[in-house]
Amino acid sequence: MRCAQAIGINMRHLLRLYLAAAGLAVTATSPLSAATLITNDRGEWLTGVSSIITLNLDTFSSGASGGFTVGNTVQPGNMAFYNNMNGYFNNSFQVVGMQNSNYYLGQTLANATQTWNNWGSGAILLSDTKTSTNTVTMRVTFRTGGVATPVNAFGFALGLGGDGGGAGTVTVTPQGLAAQSVSTLSIGSGLRFFGVTSDTQTFGFADITIATANRYIVLDTLEQGVFTNSTPPPAATDVPDAATLLCVGTGLACLGFLRRHRMATAA
Repeated sequence: MRCAQAIGINMRHLLRLYLAAAGLAVTATSPLSAATLITNDRGEWLTGVSSIITLNLDTFSSGASGGFTVGNTVQPGNMAFYNNMNGYFNNSFQVVGMQNSNYYLGQTLANATQTWNNWGSGAILLSDTKTSTNTVTMRVTFRTGGVATPVNAFGFALGLGGDGGGAGTVTVTPQGLAAQSVSTLSIGSGLRFFGVTSDTQTFGFADITIATANRYIVLDTLEQGVFTNSTPPPAATDVPDAATLLCVGTGLACLGFLRRHRMATAA
């Protein structure tokens, strides 16, 4: 009797092992989960991104509609302002700056004496300066043909002006995501890239804010593109492989053996 019980216990333990192996085999063939990637590495951001459109702020585009001073190149030391609800825009991007409920957005190209705005990247966009009482933001909206259009890949370069161009923290909130804290570089090290790709959602805009008084947002080189997950799902995920079938079949055979054993013992 003890021998029969021992055989039954061993067989049940073996059955559990087979069924667990079958479960692992099925899990191994499930598709890779989709993801949203946030990165400060532009090379990483570029992986899987195509049809990239870039807005370089160095030149006011001749003849462009809205947002630009027509036909002029930004001269060193000059400042242009876009203090209205349209802000700075072209067919692919729109940037609107706010200081409390007032519109404020500047564009400048530092000359040799303006070391506080010389980020080594040419012309830049500037927000108003943060104080202890105001709220300073920039909103970047993505467009196609001049119409607001969500994208699944975007990036831009960020800095924090004021305080001699020292490093600091900027907050970026892409539409539909939590606020992201971005540690900026010092003015001597250049601007910090911030990029997002996703195969689960799209983004119509991204908001940029700061919390440190006497600092202002610096923005340059806006990009948008089309992200396609470069890792294909495993083949034949809906058909169990040979190992899975073997595990399941062996488990069923064990069930049959246990049932016959119990009937013989009862007899």
